[in-house]
Amino acid sequence: MGGYLQYTLYEISVLGWIEETARPMVQGIVQSIMQAHDRLEEGSVGISEGELLNTNINRSPQAYLLNPFKERSLYQHNVDKIMTLLSFKNSKGHDLGCVSWFPVHGVSVNSTNRLINGDNKGYAAYLVEKIMNEDHPLDDGNFVAAFSQSNEGDVSPNTIGAYCTGTDLPCDGTRDLKCPRGSTCNGRGPGWKSGGIESNRIIGENQAFKALELYKGSSTEVSGPVDYVQRYWDITKAVVMNEHGEKIKLSAGTTDGPALHGFYQNTTKGTFIWDMIKNVVQKPSLNQTRCQAPKPILLDTGEMSSFHAWQPEIIDIQLFRLGNVFIYAVPSEFTTMSGRRLRKAIQKALIVNQLGNKDTVVIHAGPANGYASYCTTFEEYQNQRYEGASTPYGPYTLQAYIQAFEELVFMMANPNNHSIVSEELPDYTKKSFNFTPLYRSDQAHLFRSFGDVLRDVSDHYRKEVDRAIVVSALFVAANPRNDPMLNRSFLTVEKKVAKDQWKIIRTDNDYDTRFIWKYKRQLLGMSEATVEWHVSQDVEPGVYRLGYTGNSIAPFSK
Repeated sequence: MGGYLQYTLYEISVLGWIEETARPMVQGIVQSIMQAHDRLEEGSVGISEGELLNTNINRSPQAYLLNPFKERSLYQHNVDKIMTLLSFKNSKGHDLGCVSWFPVHGVSVNSTNRLINGDNKGYAAYLVEKIMNEDHPLDDGNFVAAFSQSNEGDVSPNTIGAYCTGTDLPCDGTRDLKCPRGSTCNGRGPGWKSGGIESNRIIGENQAFKALELYKGSSTEVSGPVDYVQRYWDITKAVVMNEHGEKIKLSAGTTDGPALHGFYQNTTKGTFIWDMIKNVVQKPSLNQTRCQAPKPILLDTGEMSSFHAWQPEIIDIQLFRLGNVFIYAVPSEFTTMSGRRLRKAIQKALIVNQLGNKDTVVIHAGPANGYASYCTTFEEYQNQRYEGASTPYGPYTLQAYIQAFEELVFMMANPNNHSIVSEELPDYTKKSFNFTPLYRSDQAHLFRSFGDVLRDVSDHYRKEVDRAIVVSALFVAANPRNDPMLNRSFLTVEKKVAKDQWKIIRTDNDYDTRFIWKYKRQLLGMSEATVEWHVSQDVEPGVYRLGYTGNSIAPFSK
């Protein structure tokens, strides 16, 4: 899902700033805040941590190995394997919810998927809430589970590794391990033989069960002051010291387009064709080229003036305090080691400023508050794997972040000292473009009405041992862009509980349902919706029905 990031580079791939996406997100966040406010009650917070294996791997181990051996020897794994969980209970000890942090990319379901999907983090939250709200199967229970991201920049859920599609040849995206013609280098998750959905289930389930284990186990009570600091920080104004003691000013953004045709991982030189394109679009200045080395710049986004700003210069950073627990929020995707370094630097700054001690827990949360691509260590940047290539502000980005968070800690420790400035965040939404296809009013099929069944379900279905039954029906539909159905559902699965009485047991939020919409006659505005229910073995025998809900726009209406 895209269309809610206001910078040109991030808008191009999703056809612009899309109010249809941004508005429901804002409405959903506001509604969540209001619901939380209305349910305020006294309670307690606990913190616990535990190791979670077989759920993530490092997708750029070559770059990780460039970090100093002494530093790497401090850690058992080349990715973080610890899940941190905050648990919430009311004053009577009743369960309220949990928030966990664990680093793993949300790429279990690959790019061939065309349905809205929360990937492995979404499945984990879905599963925990289903279990904890057992008496409220339709997402109206009190228990809320959140599975937050951490330093996952180089961390993949595809635990089998990367292979050339259609073969068993391992690959890493470099020229040295090129795939055969017609084949691409893709990661394989633990359920890859069945598909991305199965891998997604396994990785999500691993996180869910670990979170439940931590929630139901022993935890340390969190008590003490509650505080926060926030700053709009212009990263391009940051000045840091390099390894030679020289002052370095960070550069504006760039990208080398590592996923584009003709680009390979670990590329430090451009190609003739792409260099020509680069020079036509925006030839990088000598200073920009020097600051970004050894990156082969494709798009000099920091010096481009067409449209509006191509990548953020002013970014939003935050630090929260809950007693001796500190959560910092960053908009960049940090690699494993860059996150470790920033965590250690923040803890050290907290101790220096008498806010923390050796037992202080520092949690990395991100990307949050916008998006600013990746952040690697200086050493990893030299390898120019995907993460280094996508670090837009140059090889000293991490040092700049560390410096900025040391200042944030100072701000928290000295609330009356206003010497550190916060910039004003620009608003480019009115200058943005929207190239999403226009759509017209809706028209029902000839001699039909909206919601009519075009293809009904079968009368009877018999359970099969080795696979789920797929029950489906086809309906006369309207364009789902008319109404995102916030807090409602495009589909329902209902069970007959008595004469003329039906109970909703599934919605479009459930992982065993599918809502698939398409135009039948686009010029006439005629469309169809398929509702599917993938019936698992544990569903009780009975009488069920499928339903579809939507909103149509009549011709000549606004």
